[in-house]
Amino acid sequence: MDITSFVVSARNQALLYGDYSTYHKQLVKKLHSCRKRLNIVTKNRGKYNKKDAITAEKLSENHEFLHLQLLIAEPIHSADTKGITGRTRSHIISRLDKGARAAEHLVSVLSDGSASDASDTDILEARAYASIIRGAAQFEKQSWEACLQSYATARIIYTALSTSLRGDIFKDLLSETIDPSIRYAAYQSKVPRTLAIPTIARKAFPSSDASLVEQINKLAPDLLKTSGSDAQKGQVGAPNAPQTITWRSREVKIEDAAIAIALASTDTATARLAEKLASSDVTLPKEMAAAYDEVLIASQDAADATKRAIDELKEEGVSQNDPRIQSLQITRTAVNYQMISWRIGRNRVLSGEHDGALLDSAPTTTRKSKKDATSRKPQVEPTGRKISRLKDKVVLYDSTLQSIDSIKDLPGVAADDGLLEQLNATGKYFHALKSLSIARSHSLTNQSLNALVLTKHAFDEGQESSAFFSEHGASSSELSPRNIEIRQNDIQFLHNLLKGELQRCRAIVEIDNLRQKTTNTTPPAARIPLVQRLFEYPAEGVDLERLVDFPPKVDPIPVKPLFFDVAWNYIEYPGKAPASDPEPENKSTESPQPQKRGWFGFGRYENSPGLDDHSWPSKAWTSTTDLPLLVDKKPQRRTVSLRVFVLSIVFLTVAALSLGLGLGLGFPRYRTAYATAPAHHSGDGGIPEDLEFVPIDKLINKTELELETRFATAGGKEKGEGTTVREYEFNVSQALAAPDGFPKPMILVNGQSPGPLIEASIGDTIRVRVNNHMANASTSIHWHGINQKGSPWMDGVAGITQCGIPPRRSFMYEFRVDDQRGTFWWHAHSSVQYSDGAYGAIVIRDPGEMVPRTDGEKLVFVSDIYHTYGSVILESYLKPTSKWAPSESGVEPLADNILMNGQNTYSCSTNSTTYPSPPYQGNCTGGQLYTTKVHPGRTVRLRLINASSFFSYWFSVDNHTLSIVELDGVEIEPIPTRGVYLNLGQRVSVILTANQTAGSYYMRASMPRTCFLPYSTYTSAGLEDGGYSVKGVLSYENEKKGNGSEVSSTTAPEPIGVAGNTTNPYGVENNGLRGDVWEGCDDMPFDMPVPMRRQPAVNISEANTHYIEYAFRQAQEINRVFINKTSYSPLSDNATLWKALDQQFTADKANSYNSWDFGLSQQVLLVPDADRGAQIVINSKDAMEHPWHLHGHTFQIVGWGSGPFGSGATTWNLGNPMRRDTVTVPAFGHVVVRFAADNPGLWALHCHVAWHVEGGMFLSLAERPSDLVRMVADMDSETRRRSQSFCGADGVD
Repeated sequence: MDITSFVVSARNQALLYGDYSTYHKQLVKKLHSCRKRLNIVTKNRGKYNKKDAITAEKLSENHEFLHLQLLIAEPIHSADTKGITGRTRSHIISRLDKGARAAEHLVSVLSDGSASDASDTDILEARAYASIIRGAAQFEKQSWEACLQSYATARIIYTALSTSLRGDIFKDLLSETIDPSIRYAAYQSKVPRTLAIPTIARKAFPSSDASLVEQINKLAPDLLKTSGSDAQKGQVGAPNAPQTITWRSREVKIEDAAIAIALASTDTATARLAEKLASSDVTLPKEMAAAYDEVLIASQDAADATKRAIDELKEEGVSQNDPRIQSLQITRTAVNYQMISWRIGRNRVLSGEHDGALLDSAPTTTRKSKKDATSRKPQVEPTGRKISRLKDKVVLYDSTLQSIDSIKDLPGVAADDGLLEQLNATGKYFHALKSLSIARSHSLTNQSLNALVLTKHAFDEGQESSAFFSEHGASSSELSPRNIEIRQNDIQFLHNLLKGELQRCRAIVEIDNLRQKTTNTTPPAARIPLVQRLFEYPAEGVDLERLVDFPPKVDPIPVKPLFFDVAWNYIEYPGKAPASDPEPENKSTESPQPQKRGWFGFGRYENSPGLDDHSWPSKAWTSTTDLPLLVDKKPQRRTVSLRVFVLSIVFLTVAALSLGLGLGLGFPRYRTAYATAPAHHSGDGGIPEDLEFVPIDKLINKTELELETRFATAGGKEKGEGTTVREYEFNVSQALAAPDGFPKPMILVNGQSPGPLIEASIGDTIRVRVNNHMANASTSIHWHGINQKGSPWMDGVAGITQCGIPPRRSFMYEFRVDDQRGTFWWHAHSSVQYSDGAYGAIVIRDPGEMVPRTDGEKLVFVSDIYHTYGSVILESYLKPTSKWAPSESGVEPLADNILMNGQNTYSCSTNSTTYPSPPYQGNCTGGQLYTTKVHPGRTVRLRLINASSFFSYWFSVDNHTLSIVELDGVEIEPIPTRGVYLNLGQRVSVILTANQTAGSYYMRASMPRTCFLPYSTYTSAGLEDGGYSVKGVLSYENEKKGNGSEVSSTTAPEPIGVAGNTTNPYGVENNGLRGDVWEGCDDMPFDMPVPMRRQPAVNISEANTHYIEYAFRQAQEINRVFINKTSYSPLSDNATLWKALDQQFTADKANSYNSWDFGLSQQVLLVPDADRGAQIVINSKDAMEHPWHLHGHTFQIVGWGSGPFGSGATTWNLGNPMRRDTVTVPAFGHVVVRFAADNPGLWALHCHVAWHVEGGMFLSLAERPSDLVRMVADMDSETRRRSQSFCGADGVD
């Protein structure tokens, strides 16, 4: 009957969105609905009649009576009644008594097993629930002994049930409700704090209830038994739980039983750890580190228990000078020191043997096959892999040093000089190891001087540490598991190693200095390799150090040019000595050889001597006159005049050019008004000069933005009968335009931005021919949100599913839209091109779309704009320092303005602080706001799209309430609100009713400043002037006069509305039900939107489960984003999709960090199982929120929480989770997404911030690669040939 689940789930769901007042309202509604279903509700204005009590027979016929009784019994007041007195408190007690009686009546009904069909588990759950309600009533009455007995009964029952039933629901009840109540009731009853809660519950349990005892013993026979140690020590917990703890020779009494239990568990875990580490089965560092998990958890429990005990005493008003507080503070220091010590030990085993002092001590992370290990060839580890391992070690050393510093903050440590000296010596030991690792990375990159300085620093730190431990001795045993204590042999080993490393680095630097000195003093000629100077006498001696060039270089060799072979031998030049007649010679008896023809038809003389008939001097030719001729004896030559020869050459040249131009102009690839002329480049980021200027009326296609396209849905689409091909042509070009009045170079599609609208019906085939008219850049188009089932090669991601379309070439995208409807968009997916305007909308129509019908629709794009060309900004961003942040790397560029449907105003006197003095500033006109109209009393659907490259926004309309009906192409139950949050790439459909006073109102898109500005080193002057927002004008259409004529004006009237809460439209003033849970920079609560098309969470397999975490790190002076261990960069002249066809994907590497054979800059996660779903945990280690977009799937958001996944609470929603293709991962939090593995392909997963993608925040999923290979084999051969031809191509085909 799931009694506990019904109560707890309803309570948690309600309390998620409000307080107990909200819960009260929901309970009343549920109770009324339940009575209506049972047909026992009092009719409106009807006389109330007392209902008959619930009987076992009724409950057996309909379990809805069970829910009715539980709803009657459920308390509706807050658990915190502190300060409530008088009649209110009496009412609460009365209500709790009534609930307890209802719950106890339910127990009696269920106990009639023959009539109620209730199991023993159902009866026990009802009994525990009734005990909780009764205990709450007694708690309010301050009847502490009775309260203690009631809660003890509930605790024993739930503990017994948790042994036989899976799930955490019982454990949550114990930790959140029952145990705190038992502890407080025990305190009021003067029960010693040294008694553990299980012991208190066991003693207070009503053992006289024989039937209840019998049921408990059936589930957990040992639960009610009292051990001998309990009787001796007066407390219950783990066997041999200590009663005292010693810290720095001071022994204190353990004041709380929970601490003693946790310490006993720590001792047990320590013994198991030592046993595991001594076993031969645990050899790899990751296995050894995993063995520390149990002892770390136990020591953390001890630290938490100590903190709770201190907090409880402080809440009771106990003074700091109280002996109990003093003992607990000492205990706190001891247990925290122990916990940090084990944490350091775990880092040490991860570092490798001798704490990672050896370069090769980076352990193998996987077990190798044992077969013939001696015959296996040792593989040389690449330098990049070595440096990567050294970086991992440095991270571990940094963590260890931070842990040592945290010990110094513990109570009493600062006053302990001996301990501080020991901690400082330990810190120097790990600091020496860190410096050694950094020195080795410099050594591997041939920076020998840096390596020497760092090694000397490491040697000095290690010497100071060694001196301290030599004097005071190392306290750690050689056999004990590693912790903060340093062993004597580790200290000595590091000292000897650093001594040798220092001598080696000095020798290398000395050799480098000698080489440099030799290079500077040796003349240039002597530095030529010896093999090239064999014809010279070595007067200066032989340089045996440079025998040959290594690595080899390709050098030109002297050859005789074609011109001299033609001209010199056959043309009479002025001043040239006439050739003498050949001397007569004896005729050969052999038959004459046939005459051979030379180049251009000039004949070569007969009987030409061969190359073998000549001796070639060993010298370099200094002029054309030194070139040897192929004749020793000059026979009679045929000559032509210089004029005839020159005319012949000119004629041939003209003929060749004519033929080339005829072939080039006579057969164009396609004819268009956008024919590309030869480009002249300005040298500023590859921007062509003399760009055509596109005025604002041509740049903005208002007909498409107003969705006044008269699109017709093909008949029968709702039944899936047939398909329609929707054909489009995109001409991508560069031009000047001024969306906000400030001219800038843009990338336009068909001369407009936002680009052309794509409209189709569900089941249609969309065909788009993309012609790249840009002179110097390739491009690709991605169809954001379209899952591309059956056509992964059409996803349009440069470097992943295709190579970019080269300049002056074209590509035909063709894909079918199945089972998707709503609002989508397309944008360039090559570099940061869409930040310059290459984006547009996709609207998929479905007659069966589950959203309310409206009188009209409109598209609303919100985007940011940079007044400098995107590639110029990107080039600066990827450098160690940028134009806008000259002293720090990795600072994202702030936009100069925000646009709504491609328009806004701008102050022409404002100079950009992101990229000062753009080249077109003098032509600024000030811009204009986007305006649109609605009819009074009508409804309109606003399809909102965030097309920005960096910013998210709150969207609202003054004085109007919006109703959210669609998120990322998924219909949801309508949510009324004053506004909505859109992160990058997200789409939201809202319905607006024009029910306000006729006039004009501002539509606002406001940038939440706290999401971005705290992480930037500067402010954008343009955004400051614009108030970090953009406005559009929504005007009511003027009413018609009596004669039918319409009153209109050329300009919209001044807006009359009042701005709402633009920084948090979901605030308390708008919806008290939700409170401020959406405040900040995150999506709405993930379980708030309810999809109209119900889909439970997909079942997943282990092979399809992945965990990723991302963080910003320095890489060669550049701040890049690393996902796990990889910072992405695209393949050179290839696409991951094509390269994946040749990979050998293995299932055992499916959920591990692996790039297979794609290169170190690629990370490809394998999703092999076709019959199960996939799960990806996205874990943030960054202080900023990030919008993550998955290609190829609309995923389910099934879990979320703060902190790393697994370290804290994760909220799960598996019944009907929200589905999106772009999700905001909160700062230092995690999100769990799932999707069905039903779409073979190579799919991108990345942050949608354009600058972060280029900074490496990108990975790929190889979904069912074996099926993908078969699909590619069956794809259209011409499409595949053309797509693959783009890889490495840069010209016209």
